[in-house]
Amino acid sequence: MTMDRREILKAALGSSVAIAGLSWSSLQAVAQQASQNTLTWIWDIAYQNMNPAIANAAEPYVLGNVYETLFAYKDGKILPKLATAWESAEGGKTWTVKLREGVKFHDGSPLNSAAVKKSFEYTRDLGKGKSYLIAGLEHVDTPDDLTVVFRFKDTIGFDLVAGGSGFVIGTAGIDKGDEWLNQGNAIGTGPYKLTEFQQGKLIVLDKFEDYWGGWETGQIDRVLHPYVAEMSTRIQMVRSGEANIAQRVPASQIDSLEALPNVSVADIPSWRTQYYMINTQKYPTDNLKFRQALLSLWDHESVLKHIFHGIAQKPVGPVVSTLWGHGTYDVGTFDPQKALSLLEESGIPKKDWKIKALYYAGNQEQIDAIELFRANAEAVGLEVELELEAVATTYNTKARSLETTGHLNAMVMWPSYPSPHDFLAMFKSEEKPVWNFSYYHDEEYDRLVGKGFKLEGADKDAAAKDYIAAQDRLMQNAVTIFYADVNRVAAYSSDIKGMEQANNPAYEWISLYSLSR
Repeated sequence: MTMDRREILKAALGSSVAIAGLSWSSLQAVAQQASQNTLTWIWDIAYQNMNPAIANAAEPYVLGNVYETLFAYKDGKILPKLATAWESAEGGKTWTVKLREGVKFHDGSPLNSAAVKKSFEYTRDLGKGKSYLIAGLEHVDTPDDLTVVFRFKDTIGFDLVAGGSGFVIGTAGIDKGDEWLNQGNAIGTGPYKLTEFQQGKLIVLDKFEDYWGGWETGQIDRVLHPYVAEMSTRIQMVRSGEANIAQRVPASQIDSLEALPNVSVADIPSWRTQYYMINTQKYPTDNLKFRQALLSLWDHESVLKHIFHGIAQKPVGPVVSTLWGHGTYDVGTFDPQKALSLLEESGIPKKDWKIKALYYAGNQEQIDAIELFRANAEAVGLEVELELEAVATTYNTKARSLETTGHLNAMVMWPSYPSPHDFLAMFKSEEKPVWNFSYYHDEEYDRLVGKGFKLEGADKDAAAKDYIAAQDRLMQNAVTIFYADVNRVAAYSSDIKGMEQANNPAYEWISLYSLSR
């Protein structure tokens, strides 16, 4: 079945489009302030909290080019970044890290052990964002300017954790406080300085001349990053060459964009996955057979072929197949007759075969997929109410309350660091849900995920066994409809080089430093 309900692009909008209150002519004026190699990167997300110690949503798309981590992760290996060497002791409770010499923060101050100590302790003590990953950090020693010793209460895979998250923040930025950082001020060591921040309008990044990695001819000097809400406007800006990079391109537009001589499209594997979390506490989806019936009503083949148009793969389970520690399962096969039998076996009266799907705008494939699900469900007598929220923050507020949450709640997920832990931590028991929109409570599951996290630093194979055992429980309890492991798609000007190298599935952001003309 083909189902394509996307909005058809309107005719050319012209070059004078309004961008969230910032006129295109004003944006051009910003671009012309210097004769540098300027790149315009458009986006449809208005960032909320720019403090890198807290930011745990879309903000790292920008912050990943401004701040850096101690280590990097690529192709299954931990690589040097701000650190050049490291070793663990006491079974993974103590980690000694040697810092790169000659690195400067954007304010000119040196990267040293005191700055790293203060940054990690600041993140831990705020207790927000990704701080849970280093909550067990007890003490940081600084025996010399380029040596940092991290001491944890329990074993931890600190090389994994600090290779995926843990941006190092300049001391002066920490001293200025959360409010100053949140307002878009930044002091990092990354290749780009954040020089302008107009919330919901525009971000400007300029190259950091003293970046330790150095610069070569052709690399991008300045990046204009405006907020452009309308998908049709973003597509037209790429077509006309007014924008150089646009992410979150609808799958239905890829072929037409690739046909243009001035546009290329990157379709690169990622660790991003999409699913609908099934509420295990709300009637009638608190019934296991009822939840299992929903899995048989999801038409994976049609969704992947006709909605994602080949830019996504069927998941093998809760953890993407390209990451260590994943299990392999049958996440569901479209079988309406089986679904009907399970609904009848559930014991739920037919008059109560009614559920609500809560989701948000900005992800057209997610919207189209749930509409197809509704049509398939109604064919067997299951009524599905669709509730669309235009703003993601409003969606999150509703999903976090048992009174307003859906029976199905949309989720797009990628890990904070290269481990199965973050995929699985989404389902750990929470008194007040933050991201566990399945409202799943399972003490054994919690124990397995926690044990796997502790084992990462000492025995990755043993950690993988616990993670897989936890995934077994999720699948047995039909907690979620896993439907798409999605590639990272970006339309960009054909004269830009390095897009493949700029995309690493371990990180959600594009490495602007890898791009050139």
